[in-house]
Amino acid sequence: MKANRVYIKFSETVGKIKPMHGTGGGPRQTGVYLRTDVSDIFREIGVPFSRLHDIEGAYSMNQFIDIHCVFPDFNADENDPSSYNFIPTDNYLKGIINAGTQVFYRLGESIDHFPKKIYVHPPKDYGKWARICEHVIRHYNEGWANGFNFNVLYWEIWNEPDNPLMWTGTFDGFYELYKVTARHLKKCFPALKIGGYSASGFYTVSRPEKDCGDWFKTLVPYTEKFFGRLSEESERVPMDFFSWHCYAIRPEEIRVFALFARELLAKHGYSDAESILTEYNSFRVFSCVPAKTPDFAAEIAAGLIVAQNSPVDAVMYYDMRLSAYNDIFAKNLYGDIERLHGFYVFKSFGDLYRLENQCESDCKVGGVYVLAAKKGDKAGVMLAVRDFCGVLHFDCDLPENAKIAAVRHGYENYNKP
Repeated sequence: MKANRVYIKFSETVGKIKPMHGTGGGPRQTGVYLRTDVSDIFREIGVPFSRLHDIEGAYSMNQFIDIHCVFPDFNADENDPSSYNFIPTDNYLKGIINAGTQVFYRLGESIDHFPKKIYVHPPKDYGKWARICEHVIRHYNEGWANGFNFNVLYWEIWNEPDNPLMWTGTFDGFYELYKVTARHLKKCFPALKIGGYSASGFYTVSRPEKDCGDWFKTLVPYTEKFFGRLSEESERVPMDFFSWHCYAIRPEEIRVFALFARELLAKHGYSDAESILTEYNSFRVFSCVPAKTPDFAAEIAAGLIVAQNSPVDAVMYYDMRLSAYNDIFAKNLYGDIERLHGFYVFKSFGDLYRLENQCESDCKVGGVYVLAAKKGDKAGVMLAVRDFCGVLHFDCDLPENAKIAAVRHGYENYNKP
């Protein structure tokens, strides 16, 4: 391969474009009445999954999604529909479904950054907690308690129990919660995908030890211990998918994490489980929120391309809420929604996802990432350029009369080759 060359072969397909452009949060948000509605953005992107975690802020106003919001009195009867507070979450999920997006429901609690933790404690009764989750699923999938038939497929047990901001209990306590809940839900709903636990990350497998603080050093041992316990069980503990997080300082870190997760699943007898990155963002400095600049969008794009070519089945960006972590859209001074550079990254990937078939492509230039797709007589390319300045030459087997649509941050120019 010659230097500074981008090779694209539309005549050769190498697999399917995967749902790498999922997000955290839904299109209706901001306050009890969910007055901000970005459903048009969801539809333009074609968001495949919306993961429900940290919805509406750290405490969700005690109304949305979290188990303590849906079932506010743990001493109540879990079999009685009147014990549940479904209506706010109903409205939230309707917005997701109406935007053409699938719900990825996290069963658990939102993060608690305050010194005195309120909702991230272990449940008093793991069996009852599992039965509450069962009734949440029945409400949204089977119409229980004036519910719906949303056919939500993915149900994730908890989030980051390896994080003191998310779980105040012991490792053994969380392992027992997962085991009890996964077995109960899989028995009740064998066709659904039950999994977890949204591991905080595997940073010691990708970064020098000197760059990893004390908490980072606990994460891989926690995950290995968790899977070790799964292997010891005489009766299999269900795990249809293993979820994990990656706040990457470089796009290649996603591949390292994905390989680690896949190897871990294979080692412990879960080769058939999906591997899902449920929180992804690109942080040049881990403690800093994303910068709203064009080059940061290129980092996000590179991450999605790396993920597509890694052993990970789905990715969800953290996140789509109106927050400092959202590089997709923001409200301007007039209260109007403004599309940011990241929006065009996700829209471009969504366009490739609709084309379905990944085509052979490659580039050996450092800092340049390429992804190509086609469906019928339509084809597309996504190119992310980071840390490269120079001329790139394209070797591409386009048909003789092909029309090229060059898109950069939403501005289109049409030319003939």
